[in-house]
Amino acid sequence: MSTSKSFLKKTIHNQDGMALLMVMGVIVILTFLLADFTFETQLNKIKIYNTQDKIQARLNAEAGLNFALGKLRMYQEGRNKIEKDESLKSAFPSSDLEAIIIQPFIYPPPVSAKANVIQRTAVNDFLKKIIFNGEVGVTFNKVSGFLNPNGLRAKPQASTPDTNPDNDAAAAAAAAAAGTGITPPPTSPGKEPPVPAAIVIEKKLIETLQRLMKDKNDSDEEFHQHYANVDANYLVQELKYYVNDKGAYQGNDRQEIEAKFSQKNLTPKFAPMSSIDELYLLPSWDDALVDLVKDRMSVHEVSVIAINELTLEDLKVLFPSINNIQIEEFFKYRDGDVDKRIKGKKFKDAEDFKRVVTTELSIVTDSEYQERITSLKNAGLTIDTAGKLYKVTSRGTMNNAVYNLVAFVDLPIKPQPKKPPTPAGTTPPPVNPDDQDPTGAGAAPPPPGTQPEKPKPTELMRPRVVEIRLE
Repeated sequence: MSTSKSFLKKTIHNQDGMALLMVMGVIVILTFLLADFTFETQLNKIKIYNTQDKIQARLNAEAGLNFALGKLRMYQEGRNKIEKDESLKSAFPSSDLEAIIIQPFIYPPPVSAKANVIQRTAVNDFLKKIIFNGEVGVTFNKVSGFLNPNGLRAKPQASTPDTNPDNDAAAAAAAAAAGTGITPPPTSPGKEPPVPAAIVIEKKLIETLQRLMKDKNDSDEEFHQHYANVDANYLVQELKYYVNDKGAYQGNDRQEIEAKFSQKNLTPKFAPMSSIDELYLLPSWDDALVDLVKDRMSVHEVSVIAINELTLEDLKVLFPSINNIQIEEFFKYRDGDVDKRIKGKKFKDAEDFKRVVTTELSIVTDSEYQERITSLKNAGLTIDTAGKLYKVTSRGTMNNAVYNLVAFVDLPIKPQPKKPPTPAGTTPPPVNPDDQDPTGAGAAPPPPGTQPEKPKPTELMRPRVVEIRLE
């Protein structure tokens, strides 16, 4: 009995093997810590690589945008040269130069499956000599929507007195731009005062919105249920209140508009729009209404209406009285008809467009065309075959990281020097009504033996980014 107790006591107090157990325990703990550290290290490594890819993708997108600006800089130089040389302009119109410049760009260049060995080898040798990580793609889209809501802003009038009745009529017309938008009648017999751009833009916006809503009501029953009673004129007045300076809008709907902004806790900007997305901030402009019209508008100064890119809606804005048959004939003439094997004829210049519209297709008369063009000029718009405002999309890619930059790039038209004012105490020479221009423009022909003054060629300034966003 004593022997068994002694053996049990000896066994209990035996310390052999404890060191091995402690070492094994430490190894288990260290193994767990090592696995955790390894996992964290790998995770951080992946995060770092992803961050590097994102930064590289962004750099690629920015490089694509810089490349686009370089191409548009070439376009600016080339177009200015073409505009100054009449022989070059007739042989190589600016629209052809534009079509070359705004071709999409992709790097690395894709290799067709039909490419031969020599072509594949040439591409591979080219890629080996280029140090560029990732991919980049650049596309150009000409901005054709020429209805600018910022054109609703009324220009402040000078407070200096003027006794000229024609100037008084023009001032009255400009004052109407901040109110109802109705053009006052001319005060001088036989002579229309210049209509302010705000009135022209407002009228075109109302006409376009009314037509779009009518077409949508006729084709969409759900839209008709919600927006059948919406007043297009009120929507434009609300937009007008938003972009004009505080206190400048004096329309009849002012109190109602102010109440709507207050009810929805919205603060009017009282300044020009910087993005077309600001339409969503207007209390009466629901998403469906904004989506209906935003592609027809631009908050940037388009200035040039590119006639070779006119859409159906643009054509209706230019000529509201045009019918469906005339629309079909217009696009058949310009774009051709594959079924009837008719080849399209792109317009060479504004004069070619005028000839087709007034004579060949008889969409409007010469006097009606001149009236529309004068109205557009008052709104700061001109007819041309090439544009000056472009939407540039640059897509940078690095492995799985993608970065999209969307920029609106404008090439401003260099302003012409203003003519010196008529000295005080002198009056311009009277114009004989019999010598008036038969087209209705109201300009007297030059005296016999003198050459008419040629309009100065359009000169574009350097491209500049007027809006940039991420998509």
